[in-house]
Amino acid sequence: MTQAQLEALLGRPLTPVEVTNLDLYLEIAYQRLEELTCLNLKSSSEDRTYGIRKEMSTVFTDLFTEIESVKVDGVTVTDFQPRQWDKRNANWYNSIILNMTGKEVTINADWGICSVDLKLLVAKLFALVGTMNTTNGNIKSKRVEDFTITFNDNTVFDQFLLDNSATINKYSICSIGDVQNGDVCTNRIHDDYRI
Repeated sequence: MTQAQLEALLGRPLTPVEVTNLDLYLEIAYQRLEELTCLNLKSSSEDRTYGIRKEMSTVFTDLFTEIESVKVDGVTVTDFQPRQWDKRNANWYNSIILNMTGKEVTINADWGICSVDLKLLVAKLFALVGTMNTTNGNIKSKRVEDFTITFNDNTVFDQFLLDNSATINKYSICSIGDVQNGDVCTNRIHDDYRI
């Protein structure tokens, strides 16, 4: 992301400190967003390999726009469908549906941030880098009779998470576990897990 793009997204010119530390602050912003979404957000056109969940047809991936090739266990396949969660037609995708089983899938695609709202999150995180450990000091509530004021003691990062939780949740794959054929343990001892 360029200085001009950051300034446009933030609606203000960058400070001299932000300009001096542009690359470092951007790297930190991307790392923070990757931690929040469990995605690799680096823009590239390369092979990325993902494990296939046993007996599951959906493989959740990093964000992409176009697929060049898909290989299942090293064999090129054409029987797949890109998806954005459940949508077949979208501007970006985060998964593919396979009609076969295997252990791993290697996808060559155009990877990276594919939407303006994620770019805006990067810009907001960029702006927060210098203030991550400070509290915002905003008034949370006040009362006139008997004069009571309560300050919002969230850090600026905590407030960022609250303010942007809908967008973060829209892209995050952190809650998608490695479900193995839906087997649920219910008060019985599995052969693999003897006590």
